[in-house]
Amino acid sequence: MSKYVVGVDVGGTTVKLGLFTVDGDVISKWEIPTRTEDDGSHILPDIADSIKKEIVAHDFSAVDVAGVGIGVPGPVDDKGVVHKAVNLGWKNEFSIVETMGRLLPGMPVCGGNDANVAALGEMWKGGGRGCENLVAVTLGTGVGGGIIAVPAARSAIYI
Repeated sequence: MSKYVVGVDVGGTTVKLGLFTVDGDVISKWEIPTRTEDDGSHILPDIADSIKKEIVAHDFSAVDVAGVGIGVPGPVDDKGVVHKAVNLGWKNEFSIVETMGRLLPGMPVCGGNDANVAALGEMWKGGGRGCENLVAVTLGTGVGGGIIAVPAARSAIYI
């Protein structure tokens, strides 16, 4: 049974990575430089190599990994297609899910906008735990934000 997940936050300067239990407990954290030269062509292979090394260092294999979640700066649709990431040199649309899936065989991959997935993380394990609605602002090489809002039909309004 898969017991571990990997979280990846791709920034304009560094990529921050974490290995966690499926319950969100931190096993290890590390970072690697974001190599944006050659239109960012090194970024995803560098991430995949780093994940593979960390998994081996913990004596795990791909079957032990329930999934890899990756957040990138820029628009990402619900299928994991990155439409552009200027900070990274990615000018053409491509599927980050398919690309990382090929680089990490046997590990399911999900992808999204970095600020949106940061908001989800804050709601799950961070400062937004227990909240129904949340606004997260990210500040780094760029500025971003994610909003989680319960539809009005679920909320009661009292006057």
